[in-house]
Amino acid sequence: MEQQEQNIKQKPGVKSFILIILFAIVVGVIVQESISLVVQRFLDIPPEHMGIADWGDTFFLRILASLVSTTIGAFIIGTFLVSRAKIAALIAATPTILFWLFALVVSYSYVAEAGFLAHQVKSMILIPISLAILSPVVAYYGAKFGESYHNHFERSKSVLDIKWYHWLWILPFFLNKIVAVLLFTFISLIWFDFSYGWTGMYPGLLDFITNWGYYLGRLILLFVLIGLVAAVNHAYSLLTQEAATSKEKWIKGAILFGYVLLFSILHVIIFGEYL
Repeated sequence: MEQQEQNIKQKPGVKSFILIILFAIVVGVIVQESISLVVQRFLDIPPEHMGIADWGDTFFLRILASLVSTTIGAFIIGTFLVSRAKIAALIAATPTILFWLFALVVSYSYVAEAGFLAHQVKSMILIPISLAILSPVVAYYGAKFGESYHNHFERSKSVLDIKWYHWLWILPFFLNKIVAVLLFTFISLIWFDFSYGWTGMYPGLLDFITNWGYYLGRLILLFVLIGLVAAVNHAYSLLTQEAATSKEKWIKGAILFGYVLLFSILHVIIFGEYL
């Protein structure tokens, strides 16, 4: 019986194959949008300079965000499918590849007619070329990496051991806030100087000795980050466990609602002016 269930997991039907591809695409879009919000916040990029294809004058960060989102989607596919996982990941990456090929054609036509500056070459030519080439590569290896974790997720009708119906509220209300808040907090741990603000500069030797704000601020932020990670980990454990009684279900639901509310408030506080 267990072997039969395993075979079913390895060879899902067409419906499951299509749904996991769509799921990976949606997750990739959400992750990328969350990263873009963090980039906009740290670099203080005006909304009018945050396009779909380019984010201000950023170059490497735009490429990195797209590749990370594609890899995460492909990894999820790998954990869900063993058979044809790499093919599914490449299909999921196809919209991204087509988008950047389209952006390349449009950009090339614009550059040919209007001329260009050095920074425009990066945003309009090099970014589309880089992502059109690298996206299928990271999709393939992301799915391959996900396959190695396939046996870690064993619940039926679930993704990452979370039942499908939970994803109906996680995707629109929770995932983007988790990614944005955690990433912002982690980067702040390195970037922010509580004595001088958003300098983005490492302190000198004298600062290490005299600047107590540098240490105290980072210590507080480190504990905040640990608390946020613990909250996400606890939320995940609740989502992957079955509640035995009605009372346990209500308690679990209340706790999860509290986590959603916490990250929603932090999301508004941190990114309110960019939302």
